Amino acid sequence: MTMRDTIHIGIDLGTTNSAAALATGASAEMVRNTQNLEFTPSAVYVSRSGNVLVGRKAGARVVAEPDNACAEFKLRMGRRDQDKLFEASGRTMSPEEMSAEVLKSLRGDVQRRTGEPVETAVITVPAAFTADQTAATSRAAELAGLRAAPLLQEPAAAVWAYTADAEVPEKGFWLVYDFGGGTFDAAVVKIEDGEFRVVNHAGDNSLGGKRIDWAIVEDVLLPRLQQDHGLSGITTDPTRHRGVLAQLKAVAETAKVELSQQDTVEIDEIIKVEAGREVDLSCVLTREDLGRIARPLVASSIRLCRQSLVESGIRPEAFERVLLVGGSSQLALVRELLADPVDGLGIPLDHGLDPMTVVARGAAIFAGTQRIPEVVRRDAPLPPGRARLNLEYAAAGLDPDPLLGGQVQADGVADWTGSTVEVRNTTSLPPWSTGAVALRPDGSFSVRLRAEEFATHSFTVVVYDPAGTELATDQGGLTYQRKSGGMGGAPTMSHSLGVGLVDNTVALLVQRNTELPSKGAIRGLRTTQAVSKASGVGLVRIPILQGEHVRADRNTVVGRLDVRSDDVARDLPVDTEVEVVVRVDASGGIRAEAFVPFLDAEFAIDVDLGRSLLPGLADLRASRAALDGRYQDLRGQAERIKATEALARLDRIDSDEVMDEIDRLLRQSEADQDAIATCQGRLLEAESALDEVDELLELPRVIEEGREAQGVAREAVQDAGGSRYGNDLRRAEAELDEAIADGNRTVIERRTAEVRSIAIRVFEDSGQLPLIRFAGLEGALDDDPRREVQRLLAEGRSAVAGGDLNRLTGVNNRLGRFLGQTGGNTAAPSLLGEGLLGNGGAQ
Repeated sequence: MTMRDTIHIGIDLGTTNSAAALATGASAEMVRNTQNLEFTPSAVYVSRSGNVLVGRKAGARVVAEPDNACAEFKLRMGRRDQDKLFEASGRTMSPEEMSAEVLKSLRGDVQRRTGEPVETAVITVPAAFTADQTAATSRAAELAGLRAAPLLQEPAAAVWAYTADAEVPEKGFWLVYDFGGGTFDAAVVKIEDGEFRVVNHAGDNSLGGKRIDWAIVEDVLLPRLQQDHGLSGITTDPTRHRGVLAQLKAVAETAKVELSQQDTVEIDEIIKVEAGREVDLSCVLTREDLGRIARPLVASSIRLCRQSLVESGIRPEAFERVLLVGGSSQLALVRELLADPVDGLGIPLDHGLDPMTVVARGAAIFAGTQRIPEVVRRDAPLPPGRARLNLEYAAAGLDPDPLLGGQVQADGVADWTGSTVEVRNTTSLPPWSTGAVALRPDGSFSVRLRAEEFATHSFTVVVYDPAGTELATDQGGLTYQRKSGGMGGAPTMSHSLGVGLVDNTVALLVQRNTELPSKGAIRGLRTTQAVSKASGVGLVRIPILQGEHVRADRNTVVGRLDVRSDDVARDLPVDTEVEVVVRVDASGGIRAEAFVPFLDAEFAIDVDLGRSLLPGLADLRASRAALDGRYQDLRGQAERIKATEALARLDRIDSDEVMDEIDRLLRQSEADQDAIATCQGRLLEAESALDEVDELLELPRVIEEGREAQGVAREAVQDAGGSRYGNDLRRAEAELDEAIADGNRTVIERRTAEVRSIAIRVFEDSGQLPLIRFAGLEGALDDDPRREVQRLLAEGRSAVAGGDLNRLTGVNNRLGRFLGQTGGNTAAPSLLGEGLLGNGGAQ
């Protein structure tokens, strides 16, 4: 059997449903499963005997036997603590292993459809997926028996599908609105000269139809069950009521789907609430009810769309269309809000393709343009007596005369002088041929092909020995798609990569939206700790971070290198230079290493793409309370000093209902493990938003401190009777006023220090400085619980009462050592730990 030269298989590995498609020329067709359906539920069931079921039957068992079935595990990909125990069999599976079972099922469907073995496929991932999630998807593909599985971002796959049969403009912009079962992506697509490229993206890995389902359960179904049957004891606690919650979740999902086609749904379901007891759940859910419940989530998706537009610098009127993708995009509310120019985007909507299968179709169309990796082809056994053809060419493109390069290799042939090669286009009318092209002595050659029409062309490659006899080769030809438009450009990086530094900043390696594959390097980094070979002391830690936050500890650690004494050939002094290099392939795979010139040694950085354990509910609630306290404190500061920009940012947090969403996720976390991860992410985003407020308050704060210093200095000079410091103060105040007018924070701080120094000299002359310093220390440490602090404060008060300034000066010096300490409760170590890099300034 002749091996295909392109991958030609696309798989949409979805949260709720998965699907496979085959490339058919420039288009694609869906592969139906054994139930004759175009998509397969992403669900796994393990029987008592250990047999694994995938798909619709497994999905039914999620409701009937939640202890032995699992669904929606895509959202947990990349986490270490999300293994599922199938209780009846005692078998445990990770999200990657369950995803592999789904991929195996789809792979089997394709093999039955084509009659060919399946070793390669293109698999789609959300554009918002982080590095650990994409790596987990690649591991799932490997576990499913796929030897090569390039990853394609879902928005790009959708554009491949939409451009297959539609006329593509020479220039323009499209927006992909991908609202799936578990994730949301908004992607800005630029089309130029027939090629498209994703130029910006905003997304949320936990914003999907599943969130709407749980909101229906929480707002409608569970309260109705509790009210109608006196079942107030049934709560969202999954350890006690997992079965009931699974049933309600299934009812909510079905009702949501039906409301995309009709205005009202009558729910009348039998719910098993405990062994031997069933109750009737009866209620009416309207499209208006669904709109009220789903509106905050749809509004969040629209905010992400707007964010992507703003970051791109492109106004909505520049967009030709919005491509609707994903099952949740079928909601009437989504289409109403998106089309609205005020509450939505006001861009024309395009839902000409089935949103449930468009990603799989696009993945297959893309797969039809991707050659099977050489490592797979070379592993195919070479029949005796055949020569091997190594060909280099693009499987698709806009070029009417693409370049083909190649080399012929055969056992016992060292010189190919006199041999020729001929390439024929067997699909063109009339047939076309290159004629005989001489091989170079090493067997290499290069020719231009002819592909004049917009179609898939088949070429045969024939090799002749010097006598003109045809040689048998391992492959007879190749295909080339001549496309009229809709050719995708390079994929892009969804999240930035950088190195965490000791000052809690990030040195950038690869910026978000960079085309892939890509390489990033940082030079001039410096160690902040020595490493002693002899004593075994010291550590240099190099964390690789992913994310867009300015503060290092707000980003995700995806890799880390610890250089210890056992790793070095000799002592490593402080301030040693380190270079860090990272490489990202087209599928988002990451490799990183560090080079230390002082040692002339290179160290591989362990890119450990598995996120840490999830927090407990108590930790989440504590973080929520701390977040509220920080919010109130910052708002109080902003209002007191009238910081208008900071107040506007706080108002935006309010209008986006950030705190309300976190509270809702906290409630959902009681029933839904995935909501815990989502809530943790929202808390981090909220903290980052407050970080921005904190930064906006910095300038108003230093201005306020400058004005306070002015007031103190004026009063001190006035009380001293207009001493010799009057002229100095007037000069310093004028310089401070000028710095405040310029808004230069560094200069303001310097001028404020000069004003303070004048006040201090006045206080020194008058002998009041010890009294003033003690008053400040007393205000800072009055509530400190340490016994020694309270003893010193009492001694200081006694010295003040007795007018003993020498004794008070000694108390002040001893109290000063306690400032910045926390009463025995040492602060938690930074996320980035100790022994980190400093920035030498060069990149």
